Amino acid sequence: MVQGQRTRQLEATFARRRRILLIAGCCVWGALWARTFFLQVISGAPLKDVAEKQTDRDVRLVAPRGHIVDARGHLLAISVGRESFFGYPNRETSARVLAARFAPIVGARTADLIATWEGRNNRYTVFARRCNDQAARDVRSWQLPGVYATNEYERLYPCIMPEIADPIGFVNDALSGAAGLELFYDHLLAGVDGEGSLLRDASGRGFSIDPVPVKPSRPGARLQLTLDWSWQSILAEELKSAVEKWHAHSGMGLLMNPNTGAILAMVDYDPNGLGSKARKNRLVSDVMEPGSTFKIVTYAAALSDGTISLRRLVDGGNGQGQFSGRTLHDDKHHGVMTAAEAFIVSSNVATARIANLLRPDRLNFWVRRFGFGEATGIDLPGESPGRIATQKPTEINIATLSIGHGVAVTPVQLAAAYASVANGGYLVRPHLLKSFEEQDGKFTEITVQGRRILRPEVACLMKKIMAGVVHEGTAKVIYDSLYPIAGKTGTAEKPNLKTHTYDKSKFMATFVGFYPVFKPRILGVVILDEPQQVHYGGYTAAPVLLNAIRRGATGVDDADDRRSPYEQPSMADSPMAALSDSDQDWARRFVDVVAPAVSFMEAHAELPDAGDTAPALAEIASVAGNPDGANAWGRFVGTNVRKNIVAPPFVETWPDLKGLSLRDAMVVLRQLGARWEVEGTGAIVAQFPPADSAMTEDRTCRLILQ
Repeated sequence: MVQGQRTRQLEATFARRRRILLIAGCCVWGALWARTFFLQVISGAPLKDVAEKQTDRDVRLVAPRGHIVDARGHLLAISVGRESFFGYPNRETSARVLAARFAPIVGARTADLIATWEGRNNRYTVFARRCNDQAARDVRSWQLPGVYATNEYERLYPCIMPEIADPIGFVNDALSGAAGLELFYDHLLAGVDGEGSLLRDASGRGFSIDPVPVKPSRPGARLQLTLDWSWQSILAEELKSAVEKWHAHSGMGLLMNPNTGAILAMVDYDPNGLGSKARKNRLVSDVMEPGSTFKIVTYAAALSDGTISLRRLVDGGNGQGQFSGRTLHDDKHHGVMTAAEAFIVSSNVATARIANLLRPDRLNFWVRRFGFGEATGIDLPGESPGRIATQKPTEINIATLSIGHGVAVTPVQLAAAYASVANGGYLVRPHLLKSFEEQDGKFTEITVQGRRILRPEVACLMKKIMAGVVHEGTAKVIYDSLYPIAGKTGTAEKPNLKTHTYDKSKFMATFVGFYPVFKPRILGVVILDEPQQVHYGGYTAAPVLLNAIRRGATGVDDADDRRSPYEQPSMADSPMAALSDSDQDWARRFVDVVAPAVSFMEAHAELPDAGDTAPALAEIASVAGNPDGANAWGRFVGTNVRKNIVAPPFVETWPDLKGLSLRDAMVVLRQLGARWEVEGTGAIVAQFPPADSAMTEDRTCRLILQ
């Protein structure tokens, strides 16, 4: 009985324990299921993000920068894939071992790397970035645990000369533009970065070598420049040679197509500078006094406003002249000479006298009309607008401004101003980008338009006297009948910033010129900073341009362009360019006899507050009394004048176009605002309406060519 009772007690105990175990098991399973439900359903999304952060690492897939090529397709900047190596110091390999191996690769001291990497214990560290092929093979051959490879891009410049600063620029370590065109067009070159994912375990080890792309990258656009690297190389070599020959501090130069503003070459050579790593381009960012190269503004203003003709006599004062009680000097003693001769010999005194013949506000007006005092808009960062001194238009202030004092300009502004003479009167915008092509195949070509600032006949006269500078003036040392260049020299004293005076022993030698004279295709600016022994621009800077043209233009130019600048071209060769000394030369008669009246009216039309018109009417009366003047007026003067200036009755008659080429006739008709119809080819043998007949409102002329 006792045994049975004990058995029943044991069975009850076991039953109770089974129930407890069953309940405990159900509670445990319930808790597990509840936890699982909580983790998978309620907290599933947040925990999934946490898991991905622990096992995946999002990385930026850097888009390769677009290529930069020159006008002929030569590669100037290219992105090349390179291997970089990274890892975690002291996780799988000690920092000391890593430093000893990578020190020769990165060109650093082992002790410095140890000190840096010990401080980054178990943190992501780049050991070597963008290794060349040999270095990458060496690192892979070590097979060090915990050293991983990834792909990056390196920017290479195949044509760059390290000692020469050029407009291409460079990028920083992040492959973003840091200077030059790389910076200005970074938005086109950079492309669009993609996204990738690197896998690792929970402890952070085991990166895959290649990321899994999530969003592909899009490479940058391909830029084609106006630069021609053959011209760039030639100019760089000639400029470097001149700096060494004349022991100058530095030299700058550019070549440009004067008809379009396209930059062909741009060189900044400073033996003591940063070369290709310079962060600024001094041709657009630094200013200087232009010296005598600025005289084209004075002469163009005087010719356009009708103040002078090239035959007008001007007193050079035997090398000195008084203006407001102060004396201007010339290097040589020039007496009375024509205005053309004064320009050719670069007389400061004569130029100042001519400037003071202008109305007081006109010189400043023409300075700004030529683009000085404002940025050209060239596609490079850091362009300076230059500076024009604000001063009263006194006799001495006008005199000094006329020869380039009191104004600070950039070399690229000088190039744009001279281009307006070379191309027949248009101020063009210098530029370096020709076209760009995006990865989707979209092609964009850059077009640049100029604005007229000079009449074509004035530009033509300026070409003639600039050719005289090379033929027999201050740049005659570079005269070459096979390579006719027109230009202007400048030798400016450098200002002393401490004494606020000019330093009589330090000069900027400058030459600006274009080739060939009558059909310019190349315009050059050359500047030497403090040449020694000889400081004149005609002897030091001008030969650089001639030598560059001799090397770069050989075998390219037409035979007709290789004549002496004083050989007379035909009217078919160049409109308004046949400027002979003959009294029968219609172009010279027009400019020398009629320009005063025409120019004065144009000036009044541009400036509402130009003042009294009595001087203009007096000029018109004097011209009307001259048969030659009346004939020239009837040929060329249009009706774009202010209403309060009454033109003579012969203004509204058709000019005599017989014997002219079609091109020359078109120039004349454009001056009149007329239209034309053409029959046949050759020279004009007849016209309807006939010459000297009254113009109708239709203003259409039918030209018969044979």
